[in-house]
Amino acid sequence: MYRLACFVSLVLFVGLSVAATPNEDLNNALATVNQARQAKGVRPLQWDPDLAGYAQTWANFMASDSVAFSHAPSQYRQNQGENIYDRESGQGDFEYDNPVLTAMRSWLSQAPLYDDKPVTGHEKWLHWSQCMWSNTTHIGCARAYSISTAYKVYDVCRFYPQGNIVGEKPFERKQTLHRNGTGH
Repeated sequence: MYRLACFVSLVLFVGLSVAATPNEDLNNALATVNQARQAKGVRPLQWDPDLAGYAQTWANFMASDSVAFSHAPSQYRQNQGENIYDRESGQGDFEYDNPVLTAMRSWLSQAPLYDDKPVTGHEKWLHWSQCMWSNTTHIGCARAYSISTAYKVYDVCRFYPQGNIVGEKPFERKQTLHRNGTGH
């Protein structure tokens, strides 16, 4: 019986992985974060399928009720930043059909809270700063639907290298782009 339960869980995880991340939602989320980065003179993030796979694994764990809504333990995301988001919405509404884009917009909406001070770890803008961290070069995102709560979606984005380094600011002059597209 235990083996059957494990097999069913594995099938559910694989099913969630395949069906849970439509390209349009992911492409729109990537375009949105890169537009925000461009507006600040920061180089665009590149999509990383490995990071997306790690994000998918963690989203699946949360969606399966194996873990509570929380960040993955640091040993499972070495040198990777992580933003997480969950939301319940109605089937067929924009947020339900575009959960990663919805999460990205929510994280980026923290921009007005940024006070140009170094990270201490307690700021209300840490999702935004991870998206905007000038030293971060790659991103991978995923979503998974809850198996226990109708219309609940878990979104995870992983960033490499991680941002939100305590004592540093998101924008280091040496890491931003010049107008001609070259970095320092």
